[in-house]
Amino acid sequence: MKKPIRTCIVCRNKFEQNVLLRFKSKDKKIHAFDNKGRSFYICKECISILEEETENTKNIKKLEKALCRECKNKDNYIGQLKEILTHVR
Repeated sequence: MKKPIRTCIVCRNKFEQNVLLRFKSKDKKIHAFDNKGRSFYICKECISILEEETENTKNIKKLEKALCRECKNKDNYIGQLKEILTHVR
């Protein structure tokens, strides 16, 4: 059986669904996906941008822009995403 292919909202590369992290936007905030509503995916490589010691501003801006586009609002989505990731792990 063929595994579903999904697209990372940041880098736009295609991956198998099981290697991506899944989130959703609700009330202009990012949440871990809870099997309700529309969702979006971010690959682990793009998530690793947040964990880099020397934060590359260009990559952070790219991640932030993708999150703002997905959530249809400008907010501190980078902080929200970091908070979700620390609670998930």
